[in-house]
Amino acid sequence: MVKKLNEISQMPQMGAAFSGWQNVIKLNIVEQAVNDDGFVSDQTSVVEFKGTIQPLSPDQIRNKPDGQRSFQWLQIHAFAGALNLKTNSRIDYNGRLFKVMGVYDYSLNNFIEYHAVEDFQDE
Repeated sequence: MVKKLNEISQMPQMGAAFSGWQNVIKLNIVEQAVNDDGFVSDQTSVVEFKGTIQPLSPDQIRNKPDGQRSFQWLQIHAFAGALNLKTNSRIDYNGRLFKVMGVYDYSLNNFIEYHAVEDFQDE
């Protein structure tokens, strides 16, 4: 007999609830690479996933390190497997560069949560 995932993990499956407030989102993933001249340059690739992006709440920001509280923070929820960011991944969202500072794996519930802070940009 094949068991459903929620019967194995005893975790609620969030797919039905999550699907009601998800959107198709495109993010630019920014990675650095060394070019033929030996200089480092940014290379951007686009990833499309279903999820949500919203600012962190003031309570969540209060738990972040002192020096990072004044920067904009994003909370990203994505279905598991769609968006495979890692800590220190850089993303371009709406023309602003962010750095992933937290990856919270709720894949037993079928989603991943990311916290990203606005990356320092030298004007």
